[in-house]
Amino acid sequence: LLTRNAALERLALADERLARVVELKFFAGLTIEEIAEALDTSERTVKRQWQAARNFLLASLQETRA
Repeated sequence: LLTRNAALERLALADERLARVVELKFFAGLTIEEIAEALDTSERTVKRQWQAARNFLLASLQETRA
């Protein structure tokens, strides 16, 4: 759990917007459509940001394990 939190903190330092998408999706349970509305952007942009955030977090977690 601490490792995941550290990865999310690194994401926030690298890209605050991506971290916000993760918070809204993962912790608040919002849909892509709801996130797009909350952030005043398109669903397509949110989908790209969600994928980029997932990739960042996965890479960060893999670095931590190595």
